[in-house]
Amino acid sequence: MAYKDFSNDYKSGKIGSAVVLYGAEDFLMNWAIDKFIEDNVEEEYRNTDYRILDGGELNAYDILNEARAYSMFSPKRVVVIRNYLPMYKKNADAGMDELSDYIAEISKSPEDSPAILIFVIESNKSGSLTAYGKQLCKNCNSYEFSKLDKSDLSAFITKRVRSAGKMIASRELHHLMDVTGYFNRESTYSLTNLDSDMEKLTNACSGDSIDIDLIDEIMMGEGDKFVFNLVDALVAGQKGKALEIAETIIREDDGAMAVLGLMTKQFEIMYDALELSDKGMSMTQMAKATGINEYRFKKAYTAAMKYSKKKIKTLLVSLYNIDKDIKSGDIDKDAALELFVLKAAA
Repeated sequence: MAYKDFSNDYKSGKIGSAVVLYGAEDFLMNWAIDKFIEDNVEEEYRNTDYRILDGGELNAYDILNEARAYSMFSPKRVVVIRNYLPMYKKNADAGMDELSDYIAEISKSPEDSPAILIFVIESNKSGSLTAYGKQLCKNCNSYEFSKLDKSDLSAFITKRVRSAGKMIASRELHHLMDVTGYFNRESTYSLTNLDSDMEKLTNACSGDSIDIDLIDEIMMGEGDKFVFNLVDALVAGQKGKALEIAETIIREDDGAMAVLGLMTKQFEIMYDALELSDKGMSMTQMAKATGINEYRFKKAYTAAMKYSKKKIKTLLVSLYNIDKDIKSGDIDKDAALELFVLKAAA
């Protein structure tokens, strides 16, 4: 993993005075930048010796001027250039070659550089490095901060739980990773999102340990939670419980309409799950094929196995017709939800 390579190189003093950071995890890139700042710029002089430049608004000579300026008080200035345009989009910029040569020069003799240059290509642009961007990567130390693997993500979560004075058991930890959808191929959920959610989880935890109910409450949101519980009751034929959940939804402002929309999506996933299962796909393959969070897909697939494909199709048609009838004013949304529950739980 690049963050481990970065950490090892940093500790051993192999980083140098010019670095390129790119990849899927902005959180890790910001963590790396913070290390440079903490170790090289005196706190009281960070307003002058730490510079953040918008790479879409400047040219190579602007960067060179910043790179060659000396600090009066800090060991070195730290200059961060975010999303320098020629690195990810073909763009002619006077001084590009001179900048590339300068970076190669200070990489060989970092002691001659008055500043540490950090080029950052954020996650939404990291997939399209140009030939020039790749050349800058070769001219200095570069690190691609890709998504964490399961072992490292587990450590990331556990560290934050412990630092908050809480605990999380293995079962709950794996449930949390599943719910986030972090490993889903199309997922946009990142460590930045997870760090924020971990703070919510630990703050909301009143006891010593984080449990599954709290994870579901914080991570899924009320809409998804209602839908999962309602579908579970429907496929189990628990009409009374399903109606009780429906009545709870109806008491919320516009709750019925929102949940009917989520129900439609869930039944669509259930139908797709049975279709793909008939083709012999595994759970992971099905989730990847649909681009759906594997946890959500697993919930849908488990529910779908208790219905027939024919019944799911019939209920989907009912949901589509309910949507049209509500929008045309032919039926009240709350009554529509109750009628659907009675039909689906039969």
